[in-house]
Amino acid sequence: MPSDGKDLSVVLEAQERRDLAPDVSSQVIKEMKNSLIFQNNWEDLLQSAPTSISCMGACFAASSSPKAVVKLTPPEKGWQYLRYSSLQANLIECGNLGRYAFIEAESGMGLIQHTSTVNDVLACLSEPAAAKKLLKPQLSTIKNSATICYDTAVKLDKKFEEWLFYACEMHAACVEQENSTRDILLSNQVCLAAEQTRLDYQQTAVQEAEKASGLLEKQVGLASDAFKKASDEFPTGWDLMGQQIVGDLATCLTTALNQAIPVLVQSMSPMAEAKVGTDLVGGFLNVLEPPKGPAGAAATAPTTNGGPAPASAVPPSPLPTHAADPAYAEVLKSTTYLAGINSIVAGKDGNIDWDMAKGNSTTEGAKTSIKFFSIMLGDAKSRFDPVATTAEPSLMLTKVLQVCSQVVDEISAAVDSSANAKQSYPEKDSDQVKKWQSDFAAQYQNSVTLASVARSLPGSAAGGVPLMASVDPAAQTAAVNAKTAQAQAVLEAGKNRLTTTQQMLTTSQDNYIKATDLLVAQQNKLGEIQANLSRLTASNLTLEEIKSILIECIKLIINLKEQITNLVRFFKAIASIVEICVKLQVEPFLETVKAIVAADGTDPNRDLKIGDYTITDFERTQVYGAVITLRSYFGVFSDIAKMWNELSKHHIMPGLKMCDELAVTADEDSGQMIKKVKVLEEWAQKASDAVAKIAREEQRQIIDGMENRVLEIKQTTLRIEAPVESTFKAITEGTETTKDAAQTSMVKTSEKSSLNQRWVIEDD
Repeated sequence: MPSDGKDLSVVLEAQERRDLAPDVSSQVIKEMKNSLIFQNNWEDLLQSAPTSISCMGACFAASSSPKAVVKLTPPEKGWQYLRYSSLQANLIECGNLGRYAFIEAESGMGLIQHTSTVNDVLACLSEPAAAKKLLKPQLSTIKNSATICYDTAVKLDKKFEEWLFYACEMHAACVEQENSTRDILLSNQVCLAAEQTRLDYQQTAVQEAEKASGLLEKQVGLASDAFKKASDEFPTGWDLMGQQIVGDLATCLTTALNQAIPVLVQSMSPMAEAKVGTDLVGGFLNVLEPPKGPAGAAATAPTTNGGPAPASAVPPSPLPTHAADPAYAEVLKSTTYLAGINSIVAGKDGNIDWDMAKGNSTTEGAKTSIKFFSIMLGDAKSRFDPVATTAEPSLMLTKVLQVCSQVVDEISAAVDSSANAKQSYPEKDSDQVKKWQSDFAAQYQNSVTLASVARSLPGSAAGGVPLMASVDPAAQTAAVNAKTAQAQAVLEAGKNRLTTTQQMLTTSQDNYIKATDLLVAQQNKLGEIQANLSRLTASNLTLEEIKSILIECIKLIINLKEQITNLVRFFKAIASIVEICVKLQVEPFLETVKAIVAADGTDPNRDLKIGDYTITDFERTQVYGAVITLRSYFGVFSDIAKMWNELSKHHIMPGLKMCDELAVTADEDSGQMIKKVKVLEEWAQKASDAVAKIAREEQRQIIDGMENRVLEIKQTTLRIEAPVESTFKAITEGTETTKDAAQTSMVKTSEKSSLNQRWVIEDD
């Protein structure tokens, strides 16, 4: 271990430098946001806006065509959305609905940007009197802000939904005029795609939401109990390791909250079940016979009356399979213990490091090092069992804890036997030692992979959550023997964490670059739509060409609405998430704070500690982790509103003004109308180019910032010996799991995007 002393110093210096940085909270929030933004980019929304406004102009132009003088026939149940029987009037109304939607977006995005700015809750955490007075009101403000943002986003969603279904029903009504089988099937495809953008405002997946909340409540309780157990059993003089253990517990709970948020987002605002048959918008067109089975019976596969089976309305998840499984959070509580055991089992010269296992009873108390690890690993196993699932991550962690507990218990027994009966330890070539090492090594790598997945989930803090405590880290590192069990545990865990952090940051960067590449493809599709619209501005458009305009309009509205739907779902869930955090983490901390204030600053829990860190420090860090998580998610969505407002003045509102003029021109000379539409198209192209240019500049800044952070971590990892090959492979397997899930999701989402749909019925 010639380099262990140097490596330990580098690891601890890196940790100290991060924890004591004056802008540490901003750094952590930025890292969390960077891991999330590939899912929710403002570019997704704003790139489509100019072309959508151009499409509105095409509707106004189409209304001036002599061939648009068509009387539409309503279905038996009457119109669901259309207001007129005249196609011309409906085209003008469709353009007007688009104007109303963008005007609502203009005011709504301004309100969301203003309201979603989260107050600096963190400033009051360190001072008990300030926390007692301000903490809960400030979190209530966050909840109220989320509710206001939700109500605003719902109004936006409903405006775009009204516009979308008006266009869909008009397209369906146009198809009805000709009543061809090909067009009926096409209309069904279009209407089904529109139906799949609906949120179900009446239903909430209560069971899923309660399950996620209940699991988080259990995990908070289990972490507190684990803290108390570690405090009871903690060896004397292991203060350095105490910092790591408390950090692991805090990161476990931040990860658990981060896991719960996507579940709550999906369950609080589920997508509505897509309608079929005559309930589908434009459903009067569903007159085709369903396909027959071999015996003449109707086929069992669900169809839209001769069209393709409905696709799932739920977008592909950017998270790994079973990403919400409690194993991912719970494994983090044991990483330092497992790292310490690994240092003992891997040992020296191919044998168990019996000296390290035995420890120093003079400086470390009565317990041996291996006994402490045995007790804590057994405790982790018993606490995980009640929350474990039957999914693969839980099964893996259950086996990790079972096998590793058995190995460490047997080694502990061997240490006790040697001390009591003066027996010699098993030889390194013995079957017993080989089995211990083989069994533990396999499960240790599994634990590293689980922890790597947990630390690289979108929304995670690279390197964990900084501790909120008035402890001098430098004092803890003084005169620490690098060969002790606690030092080796801290070194092994620290090396793994730094390596995982570097890979996690690289994964965030790769995911964002992939997202920007797909945005370029989207921009190309928008260019194709704009070119198609430019061809459809003649003064004598046919009904077929009018239907083509409506198809392009529907594609664009769906794309816009999907981004607004994300805002609705997030703000609906975040209010509930704040409630959960207040109940589970803030209120227990405030009870402690009240006791401290009542005792003139004396902490009643000052003796309940792990090393130098009290349970009050742990509770404070829990609140800190919850707040920075909320601020990170809020930041992603408020950035969307912020960029909308910054770009709207020059790249959205001028187009709406032109549409106002087109609406007035609708009853005038068609030549004048076409001239104005051409001006609008030129504006739309310039606006699209400007948005793309600004997007590229923003993307470059974000990517450069990510790269700088990766290089900063790399400078540290290059100064220490890398983890052994098997451990490095296990870390990489975990980060690649999250990366593959994210990038697969991005590709599938892009493929399913309305902009990429041809919606053409092929000939038989």
